Amino acid sequence: MDEIAVLAVDPEHQRRASDRVRAAGLRMVMVETGDDPGHAPARAAHEALGFQRWPVARYFRDLGPGGLSGP
Repeated sequence: MDEIAVLAVDPEHQRRASDRVRAAGLRMVMVETGDDPGHAPARAAHEALGFQRWPVARYFRDLGPGGLSGP
């Protein structure tokens, strides 16, 4: 599995990104955006292109000074 994080695509090429991924022989592509109101247009755009929202849980833990708590 490969991952590209924090990617912005020029509007001229946005609808071609999936085609390039498919041409490279990959079968699935994942995009991620925020769940806040400011990202609603991005979510709508992804859904309009056929992306389906998957329920996931992501966990983070701050291990830095002052951030470590618990076991």
